[in-house]
Amino acid sequence: MGRGLIITAVLGLLLAGWPAAATAQKPGARNPSVQNPAAIQQAVNQGQQLMRSGRANEAEPLLRRAAEDAERLWGATSPDAGTLTILWADALHEAGRTQEAEAAYRLSLSRLERVNEPGHPMIGLALNNLGLNLHEQGRYAEALAVLERAVAIRTAIEGEAGATLVSMSNRAVALKALGRFEEADLLYERVLAARRRGGDPLDLATTLNNLGANRLMMDRPDEAETALREALALREAGLGGSHPLTAQTLSLLADALAAQGRFEAAAMMQRRALDTFGPDADPVERAAALANLADILKSLDRNEEALPLDRAAFDLTRTALGTGHPETLGAMIGLADSLLATGAAVEARPLLVEALRLQARALGPDHPARLQPLFLLGVAEGEAGDRAAAIAALREAARIADVALPPDHLARIGSQANLGAALAADRKPDEALPLLRTAGRSLRADRGRRPDPERTRRELEAWRRVFRLTVTAAWDAAA
Repeated sequence: MGRGLIITAVLGLLLAGWPAAATAQKPGARNPSVQNPAAIQQAVNQGQQLMRSGRANEAEPLLRRAAEDAERLWGATSPDAGTLTILWADALHEAGRTQEAEAAYRLSLSRLERVNEPGHPMIGLALNNLGLNLHEQGRYAEALAVLERAVAIRTAIEGEAGATLVSMSNRAVALKALGRFEEADLLYERVLAARRRGGDPLDLATTLNNLGANRLMMDRPDEAETALREALALREAGLGGSHPLTAQTLSLLADALAAQGRFEAAAMMQRRALDTFGPDADPVERAAALANLADILKSLDRNEEALPLDRAAFDLTRTALGTGHPETLGAMIGLADSLLATGAAVEARPLLVEALRLQARALGPDHPARLQPLFLLGVAEGEAGDRAAAIAALREAARIADVALPPDHLARIGSQANLGAALAADRKPDEALPLLRTAGRSLRADRGRRPDPERTRRELEAWRRVFRLTVTAAWDAAA
């Protein structure tokens, strides 16, 4: 699951199934230099098989050539060319090449929109998958706008059913990323009501899973637990106890238990999730489960137990995906967090610096995923005695939060509070006080929107006090 101030993991987002290429139009005067339709279809079949095996890097060139050949064979206004471009973009996306995938999704849209069928169903698919791509890049407002278009097109074709429900769920995830949890919750309830009226029980399980994740963000862990236990029952019945989606729900249940202060039960639940993985399990999914257990153990102050789990998660993702993949960077940051918690700031610092460098290259300088490593780097630099470097890291985090997140988002408020606390610890009250006052006003406003505002106030104020004291003690000790 996600770590720190921002949860970037996208739960239950389903790329709608890869469509088979439509039957070929009459090509007219064919270009003899390109492949025939049978060869294109063969390349698509091979590419899809590789995608299902998790080998997106190998599938990408096959699907790219299929899309290019379809355009040469049938023309730029061919629905087949647009559809195959979506498949190529999906492969780029799954390979972690998000910016290249965005360009390919936009190319598919330009091709499909030239078909002169405004309601063509493949336009809805292209918009849906482009929205997921923008979401992964941290461009949440853009993702929301694109997904709203996808919902409108799909609703016009089939009402609130099928693919429309997928895009509605994805839209809810974009709302959640923008801190608009109540709106996301209402949307999930609509999807849930539609799926309770009939359909695949596993689709119902996905919606319950997503609803539970959102209610965790709304500080409603008991309601989250109820939804997630129903999702777990459906997934165990339909997929078995060893399926990765079953493990996903078990991990969320562990989070719900931890949010209720039931940390030992949460650790047991997360170990159940780990037990679902056999020797041939997806290494990335196993790494995510290891990292989640490590997070729970850190909440129990069992940092020495958490450290080897985070090391294993990092090794698994790095081997499976490469050093620069966003999943690997998340595992690298989790390992740095454990190292800091066990007093190994010297080992943590280069990991954080490298993670931030690779994130900037892969995701851009303003991606919200950079908030947590910047915060951790601030702590690491402070413990090393370099107050100026620590404040610079926290100042950059506050800048990114201001750019990327709405004013009332808790991560933005937290970044202001972090920087203000560090400046106060560095005896710079003139800079610190405006930040802390702004954060305090925002927290008071947020408190009125949450179901248990008094509990939220106590928890957040305690967190701010502990952080401020931690920073001051670490820096004074270093001095």
